[in-house]
Amino acid sequence: MNRATLANACALAAAVGLTVQLGRGPGRAMPVHGGPSTSPGSTARESLPDATSHPVPLRRYTRIVSTNLVTDRLLLDLAEPDRILAFSRAAAERPQDGYRYSGKPIVDGFGPVEALIALRPDLVLSNSFGTPGRTAKLRSAGIEVFDLGELRGVGSLVSAAKTLAELLGQPERGQNFARSFVQRMNSVAAALTGRPRKTALFLSIIGNQVQGGTTGTALHDVLTAAGLVDIAAALYRDWPAYSAEQLLAMEPDLIVTKQGMSAAVCAFPGADHLAACHEPDRIIELPAELLDEPGPAMLEAAEAIYRRVYGEQR
Repeated sequence: MNRATLANACALAAAVGLTVQLGRGPGRAMPVHGGPSTSPGSTARESLPDATSHPVPLRRYTRIVSTNLVTDRLLLDLAEPDRILAFSRAAAERPQDGYRYSGKPIVDGFGPVEALIALRPDLVLSNSFGTPGRTAKLRSAGIEVFDLGELRGVGSLVSAAKTLAELLGQPERGQNFARSFVQRMNSVAAALTGRPRKTALFLSIIGNQVQGGTTGTALHDVLTAAGLVDIAAALYRDWPAYSAEQLLAMEPDLIVTKQGMSAAVCAFPGADHLAACHEPDRIIELPAELLDEPGPAMLEAAEAIYRRVYGEQR
């Protein structure tokens, strides 16, 4: 394994290994049963800042509303069912596991804010949710809103899980989730130890551009966990828009894209000359809901890619 391949293959472990250690760092207090948190030699902690630095009181919330798929799925793992008031429509409409969210009201995270207020929640969970105006309306109605921030991959997901568990007064659940999720991501391609890994490039069409997803996104973590080398990672980050010359210079073994998008990707000038567009089994399509979700679906996406590429069951 050459130096570039080794560095990229280790990227996921390096990124998430640090995150798993963040739980009880120096001076980090943990709440007990949803009340103010304490640590040795410190005073009681009465609030927890969200991603916007807004302090949210630490107390026992019993009417929690989730507004997006990631917080929906985290709540299933971290909260008692009777504390969850409503899930998002995105979760309820998932074809593969929407049944898990049945029996609860469904909300549209980007719909009229009055519908959320009418449910009388005591806590609304979001991540990069709508506009500040929506959040302000909820807070003016006496509803606490906790913004978990933008999620960009495994590191931010496990950090969000720990933060949410702390808010719920059950920090150990967040630690357990983080540990288990990282271990499972790292185990997807564990059987490839010492074997060559194929290079890959995530591509999609946005408007009249071909766009990637690499270092700093969940897509990079998915490719790496699936046992692939994200060939864009050494040169780009986030969601670059590629020129024909940039695509041809990378020449990946494989292209990963959303279901139904391979024809459009391979019709793009530059991409149409990539060998992956003209040889069988070198384009992998996955459902958009797996590739678009920077949450627990990352594991499902990595496992699906691994099976398609290496043809092995773990």
